Amino acid sequence: MSLNISKIVKEDAILKALVTDLSGGFKEIIFPIRQLPELISPGIAYDGSSFQGINNINSSDSILVGVKESLVQASEYIADSEKTEYWIICNIFDTNGNPHPNCARCKLIELQKELAKKWDGGNLFMGSEPESYFVDPEKKSLLGTTAGGNSNYFNPKDPKSPIIVEIKSILDEMNFDIERAHTEVGEDQFETNWKYDTAERTADKIQMYKLITHKVAQKYGFDVTFLPKPHPIRNGSGMHCHLSVANKSKNLFFDAQNTKQKKFSKECLNFLNGILKNARAICAVANSTESSYSRLVPGFEAPCIVAIGDCNRSAACRIPAISNPKIEKVAKRVEFRFPDPLANPYLLAASFIAAGIDGLEKKEKFIGFTDENLYALNLTEITKKGYTLLPRNLWEAYQEFSKNKVLEKKLGNNIFESYKELILEEINSCQPFANLESIRRHYLA
Repeated sequence: MSLNISKIVKEDAILKALVTDLSGGFKEIIFPIRQLPELISPGIAYDGSSFQGINNINSSDSILVGVKESLVQASEYIADSEKTEYWIICNIFDTNGNPHPNCARCKLIELQKELAKKWDGGNLFMGSEPESYFVDPEKKSLLGTTAGGNSNYFNPKDPKSPIIVEIKSILDEMNFDIERAHTEVGEDQFETNWKYDTAERTADKIQMYKLITHKVAQKYGFDVTFLPKPHPIRNGSGMHCHLSVANKSKNLFFDAQNTKQKKFSKECLNFLNGILKNARAICAVANSTESSYSRLVPGFEAPCIVAIGDCNRSAACRIPAISNPKIEKVAKRVEFRFPDPLANPYLLAASFIAAGIDGLEKKEKFIGFTDENLYALNLTEITKKGYTLLPRNLWEAYQEFSKNKVLEKKLGNNIFESYKELILEEINSCQPFANLESIRRHYLA
């Protein structure tokens, strides 16, 4: 639903400009509503050195440019005052009025244009499934311990269901087009899904969704954590990403004649091949924290192996079932299961496109489908069968990312080098803190 800007600027209202730094952090700057037209064009200057991975202190000025189609009125329930509140997503430009080389949203849009040139006018569409946990702030110290269990999936008796319903209602009010919301496997865990969109608009909504859930949960006295593995014996929180490429007339993933390849087009298989062959490097973006790799272990519905399978939740990439054959040509897609909610969603989508374009260009032999239960395999069997493991820790992912020429070329040297620095900072900051289980095991050794 589009809003009338000429009317909005006359209201007694607040404008929040929302921007994502390179690490995926979501920031806000508050403006009087009269500045909305200026924010959209030509943009408003701000201190870019305050945002991770954007500018250095000696060249800090950047320009925020509002994305008109992202403008939305915030629900009164989560507004910070009695005044009407509007939110708008922003791109980051440099002081010459060009897209900032370290703005992941700008890079995503640039790669969407390149993809359209390479593949019949197609753009990447994405649906996301961010999972998270409610946390009682007074019990925050239990994070990382063995408290709780894994028997909460679709639980109608969950005492936090009213919060999930409230979150769903607020999202509907803010134009999310919600498809479902429910409790997840882990005790206190939940998930919300909304209708897929272009990758950049889905990324916008991922960032807004996380902010909205925090605000609603706090009204009930809870925190929400998107940590990938807050509890060692409960399922981790992923952010499964459903991908397809479509132009204005059709879904380019679908080819009804290619039955031997599950009705995926040849170009689609090349695109997927590119992502799968670069998956270990993409993990540095998709799984960007030390906590991420505690999730990517066997036995907790998280993938550990680079593979693609039909309805196979044990593979890094799953082909979802489509219940209605009449919509198959529109709904044909894949689900990448390894990303988690702490990823920068713009950089993640840009990485998918970058790797996918590389697959389109190289046209290498498709890695093939598997229907095997990959969870049942031990390391010896994985090696014997020739499967590739996802990285076991952030350092391994960092090394894969650092030497990946595909991502370096497509993302550009600025983002590539700046992001390497952020990941290395994450590793170095966390390294001195010993693993809790390691402390428990060796306390009296």
